[in-house]
Amino acid sequence: MTPDPGPSGTGDLWHVYTDGSTRHERRQTFSGWAARAVQPSAREVRQVSGARPGGTSLEAETEAILAGLRLVPGGAPARLHSDLDLPALLEVLHSPAGEAARAHLADVWVQPVARNRGRHPTDMHRVARAEEADVRAGESPGSAGLPNAVQNALDLARTGPAAPPIPLGEPRRLPGQAGPLQLRVSGLPPSPGNGTSALSLTLGLGSVAGRGRTPGEALQAAIGPLLTLLTRGALIDLRVPEAWEATARKAFAELPGVQVLPEPEE
Repeated sequence: MTPDPGPSGTGDLWHVYTDGSTRHERRQTFSGWAARAVQPSAREVRQVSGARPGGTSLEAETEAILAGLRLVPGGAPARLHSDLDLPALLEVLHSPAGEAARAHLADVWVQPVARNRGRHPTDMHRVARAEEADVRAGESPGSAGLPNAVQNALDLARTGPAAPPIPLGEPRRLPGQAGPLQLRVSGLPPSPGNGTSALSLTLGLGSVAGRGRTPGEALQAAIGPLLTLLTRGALIDLRVPEAWEATARKAFAELPGVQVLPEPEE
């Protein structure tokens, strides 16, 4: 990894700001997270957040980081501003989920920053806390004033630069692939059959299971949600056994970012 040679706010570089939050209350834990991607030249802002019962601070930070990277369009470089300790941050980015979240990017520059310092990191901290409070109160995730937060960020982008976060040390570069994410499905029955189907799949990112009235429904239940998330920022080459090609194409026909590629049976 080498020092960042260029300016931080020019060209097609996206800046990603993330934060995660957890709170313990009455023997229960609640966590929230938020991420924002900003493209200064185009004055474009994208944002996402969520919350759930349980979880740890590291899990909340990880969810924010992965979601923030997925917000960046495929082929673009990104600078990730995070107050997570650098060793823990690099461990997240080098994990299978981290590799998947950044595989569509040209480059990722990792910039450690001071905790909650600067406009965007402060905003993300507030949104994460609000999401956490909402889920604790029984509200649905994503209800923590997200549209208003995005509008405020857009107004900020139009009127001038935000207060930047305080950097802690030199940025680190993680070269990306800027190519389709490769997912290989194994563990399927020899050929699609009739009746209720139960699948156990291995994707290289872990094992998942799905059930459905047809093989297509079972396949969709097993990996449909994962592919939907990944195609927000990445192209997917999904490799399946030849006998499952037609079933997979039909199951994921509504996800244009997914290309189904048949592989010979072993």
